Amino acid sequence: MRLRRHPRLERRRVVAGTHPVDVRGTFDPARPPVVLVHGVGMSGHYFLRFADALAATHDVYALDLPGYGTAPRPPRALTPSELGRVVADAVEALGLEAPVVVGHSMGCQIVVDAVKDHPGRWAGYVLVGPTVEPTARTLLHQGWRLLRDTLREPPRTNAVVALDYLRMGPLRYLRTAQHMLRDRIEEDVRGCTPPGLVVRGSRDPIAQRDWARSLARTAPDAGFLEIPGAPHNVQHTDPQELAAACAPFLESCRPGPRPGSPA
Repeated sequence: MRLRRHPRLERRRVVAGTHPVDVRGTFDPARPPVVLVHGVGMSGHYFLRFADALAATHDVYALDLPGYGTAPRPPRALTPSELGRVVADAVEALGLEAPVVVGHSMGCQIVVDAVKDHPGRWAGYVLVGPTVEPTARTLLHQGWRLLRDTLREPPRTNAVVALDYLRMGPLRYLRTAQHMLRDRIEEDVRGCTPPGLVVRGSRDPIAQRDWARSLARTAPDAGFLEIPGAPHNVQHTDPQELAAACAPFLESCRPGPRPGSPA
């Protein structure tokens, strides 16, 4: 099924291990693959503008993980580590070889778990607005930062966020947020051996500058950059700017061709 407003993207459902995952993608094996992983309460929907920007040069896949967006709900909220396994299984189900995997917000924690626990599967990884800063590891801290960011986001971005939050429901959101707060991305990123890139919007109150820089320094091989004037949901508010900023890193990863793709 083609998405009317994103004509390059096609919607499919794959089974990742035992979990159904909904995917919006270009399904173009001639191009290097990029996989997009959303944050807590969200779905691949808020990645679609960024996916459109990347689709000119890459084979792009925006995931709806189990319990998010249109993907079926598992019996309980999954942890970042469990969702990392789902991402790795989804990449296998899609037949992707050496993708770059991009996470946003809690999606960064999922990506770090996927990269750490499944070495050799990735050409690189990008962490956009990563959570959770150790000095703000409570619901109160995160709620205050989220409120501040909401005031900086444009109305259309807040509408996308609100719709996904409502679809997930408050109880499952809170249970997932508790998993998010317990996860230690600053420790797990030490095990991420592929090249990485940490990105934040310069007006992001959730992933603050010092935290994002320290995360990049902690990783074995990661750079850092900012998108001027952008809030937390930079992939939705400034997709072209984010794609242009990431382009040199994506080019440097140079994922290899997949079996059956044109030479």
